[in-house]
Parts: sequence; C-alpha cells; structure tokens
Amino acid sequence: MIRLNLIDAAERLTAAENVAPVNVTSVADLRKKSRKKALTAALAALFVVVAFSCFLSVAGVPAPLQGILPAPYLSLIGAEDPSRSALTMGDGQRTSAGGMLEAQAAAAEAAIKRRDAVTVKQVVGEINPQVLFNNKRSEYNSFLPLEKISYQKASIGQFVTFLNTATPDDVGFSDCVFQAPNFYYVRGVAAKPVSQKSFLERIKTVSTDFRTPPLPENAPATDITAFGKFGVVNVNLQSVSSFVPTAEVAAEVKSLKALAVSNKVQLTGLDKPTVEEFGVYKRYSYKVTTPADFSDLQAFIAAYATSPLRIGVQNVEMKQAKRDLFSTIRFEMFVIK
Repeated sequence: MIRLNLIDAAERLTAAENVAPVNVTSVADLRKKSRKKALTAALAALFVVVAFSCFLSVAGVPAPLQGILPAPYLSLIGAEDPSRSALTMGDGQRTSAGGMLEAQAAAAEAAIKRRDAVTVKQVVGEINPQVLFNNKRSEYNSFLPLEKISYQKASIGQFVTFLNTATPDDVGFSDCVFQAPNFYYVRGVAAKPVSQKSFLERIKTVSTDFRTPPLPENAPATDITAFGKFGVVNVNLQSVSSFVPTAEVAAEVKSLKALAVSNKVQLTGLDKPTVEEFGVYKRYSYKVTTPADFSDLQAFIAAYATSPLRIGVQNVEMKQAKRDLFSTIRFEMFVIK
C-alpha cells in the first residue's frame, strides 16, 4: 500500500515537471505593434486621399459628388465642380447647387438689360462698313459672280490675242483648249525646230506652272505640247456690273449672235441653254459650236472681250478636223427675275 502511494506521488511529480511554461507578454512590444498598425492605416488613408484628389483634378467632380465637396478643397487640388462653375455670378461669387436655376435666370436677365441699354449710335460705331466692301479678292474663286464674268471676258481675249501675235507662221495647232480662269493646253507642230523653240519660249514667259511633257519616240522633232496657267493682267472686274433680267435674256443672246455674224462667225446652240438655280440668280449655260477659221474666231473673241455683253466664257476648245478648224465654246450668263 505504501509502495502504491509512492508510485502515485512520483507520477504526479513527473506530470508537474512536463507542464509547458507560461509566456509573459511585454508591454513595450505591444505598444510598438500598435504604432506600426496605426502608421500603416494612416499611410493607406493618405494614399487613398491623394489618389482621389488626383482623379478629381484630372477628370473633374463626378455627378454624384457635385455640390457636396467643399469649395476650398476643390480649389486646392485644382478640380472643377460643374454645378458651381456654371453658377458664377457677375461679382465673382458662387451660389450653392440649389440656386442654379435662379442664377441662370438672373444672368440671362442681366444680359438682356445690357443689350437693351446699347444705343444705335454705339452699334453703328462698333461696325466698320468698309470691311464689307474693301476686302481684297485676289483669287478667281473668291470673286463675286459678275466679277467672274468680267475676268472670263478679259482672260479669253488676252489668250487668243497672244496666240495670234506670238505664234510663228509655220506653226499649226491640232488642239487648243482654254479653261476659265486661265488654264490652257496647246498641241501642234512646227515646220522648223527654230519656230518650235521660239513659240515655247514665248508662251513660257507669260505663264506660270508651265510644263512641256516628254515627247514619245515616234513624235516629230518639232512637236509642240505645252500646258500651264496664262498670265492674265490688267483686268477690270467691274466691266460687267449688272445681272441680266429674265426679260432681257433674248436681247442679250441676239446681241451676241450679231457680234459673231459681223466677224464672219456662225454660232450654233444659243437656243437651248442649260439653266441652274442658285437661289437669288440663275446661270444660263450655252454649249456653242462654230466651224470658223482661227483668224475670224480671233477677231470675234477680241470684239467680244471689249463689248458690253454680260456673257462670260467658261471654256473654248479648238480642234483641227481634217483641214478645217472646229471650235466648241461654252458661254454662261447670270440671270435674275
């Protein structure tokens, strides 16, 4: 019995010796961990605020937050709140989002009052009427309709006159095209290389963007091919100063026919115009043909260019058909009621 008690006591002693020791927590360590957590949370919050501020400054205040965020904060980060910026008053103050309609109505009323307070004298004094009349139009596309007619008459007259005076006697043309305002294309042949060179040099001096394409291998050495822009000078853009009333169209066409007949030129096609509507005026286009030779056609065009006719020339195309010249002319006239 005693032995059993001793064995039991020994077992109890062994069990007590195997118990795990108790860990003692340090108060200093707890404080350090608490500070780290607080610092981490503060940095995270700061990052969120900075990121949010950057978003607002770039993209602006989103609709759900408009009128909520404080104005000093938005001003600091450079963000714009549409609900506030639209409500800027005349004295530089801003109203709340709830006063948007009132602010807009007040601003509109103030604008009406300022407009009504302006006198007619002030309005006339601020407008410079000369701007409407003194604007220089140096390009054909900027000309007024009647100015284009004036330019067309001058340009075709000068070009045909140049061909008549600058072309050597031994040079003949198979094609000659002139398109308003001053584009031309000529093709022909000269009897002698000297005549070819002389003509090309002359037409080059009165042209811009002048070109002579390379000749094909089978072309004669005296072949002439040239195109460019003819230099039109001293044009009176006021030579045609009025539209043609509808009641005077027939008389204007009759005058053109009479001028042609007086220069031995018969025109076909003046009885069927193509009419285009341009609102305040109409354009009557006539595609006319004539078998007149070059000397008669040149005399007619020279007389036409100096005549009071209110008719322009869009293009002229002269072609050699066998031994005769066949020309197509497109006349145009601006007509009002």
